[in-house]
Amino acid sequence: MHSYTAFGLRISSDLQLPELAQDLAAATFAGAAVPEISIAEGSHHDWPAIPALSPHSTPTLAMAAADWRLELEGVGWFRAWDGTGLSWERWDDSVSNRDVRTFLVTSGIGALLIQRGALVLQGTTLVREGKAVLLLGFPASGKSTLAWCLLQQGWQLLSSELSVVDAQGLVWPGVQQLKLWHDSAVALDLDWQQLPLVRRGLKRYALGPAVLPVAAAPTPLALIYGLGRSKRAKQKSEKEKPKEGPITTVEDGSSSSEQELFRAWARKSEREALLKLRNHAYQPRFYRAMEQEASLFLQASQLLKRVAVNELIAPDGITKMRSALEAVDLLNPDALFREEEPLSAVEDEA
Repeated sequence: MHSYTAFGLRISSDLQLPELAQDLAAATFAGAAVPEISIAEGSHHDWPAIPALSPHSTPTLAMAAADWRLELEGVGWFRAWDGTGLSWERWDDSVSNRDVRTFLVTSGIGALLIQRGALVLQGTTLVREGKAVLLLGFPASGKSTLAWCLLQQGWQLLSSELSVVDAQGLVWPGVQQLKLWHDSAVALDLDWQQLPLVRRGLKRYALGPAVLPVAAAPTPLALIYGLGRSKRAKQKSEKEKPKEGPITTVEDGSSSSEQELFRAWARKSEREALLKLRNHAYQPRFYRAMEQEASLFLQASQLLKRVAVNELIAPDGITKMRSALEAVDLLNPDALFREEEPLSAVEDEA
């Protein structure tokens, strides 16, 4: 078995999970530490029936208060229960460990954390000067691209995709991996041919802790940014939307100086900020189905007493974004260009 620490928990797994930090204490004192989460291969045929299925379940996602089960055709079956156990079974022998890991360390562990009552937000957290900044965004919103650019400026990755914030306002080290789509990797001048694929059949690449600067300690959350896009960029992307992956515009041809600046503003009301956190909880459907939505609202409300929620619009295009970042300090949002009319920005839909 392999031992890891993530989200403040000890994890044992029969699969290697290089996206997580190794539990060095467990390696030094074999058998001395009891893991809080155990991950092991099993057969979905042996799983007990769910007595009271949640109405929020789907044909491929079965959920109850302390039970979560996912079936992915061509990948496998996954079950998380009681906040402690995570079982997996591959679809057939053609499914690689990497394909399995993709869902274990995100959906599977995310479900376990929700069962344990954690506040799990869909975002990437970075650290600098002992302070953490959380970038909220739906899939393909540009979190990983922006995060990679910030890492080149001295930031460290604390957790990506899933960010857990505790009652003291600390963000815990979690999944320490960035996933970049092919177009982004090319635009960032990465040697994509040497990067491992996230999973089979997807032109998306994984950059892990072996090649990324990572933070190893829980860090106080200083600021939250919700990533959005200008209406201009949104309208353009809808016309040029590809069949898969995010929109990646290297240059948009705009001569407007505003298109070359980061823009930010603070959420004006607590209700707006609370809805922002609720909408960016990791899989809100999981929270509802596993009867944790009330806890989500309570924890989000408490977090807002500590940390401000800001909106952030990046320049259109990776080249302009990288250039603009040289003059940006995300720890000081007041120094950013402030958009006069927040409604001129929109979020990407989930």
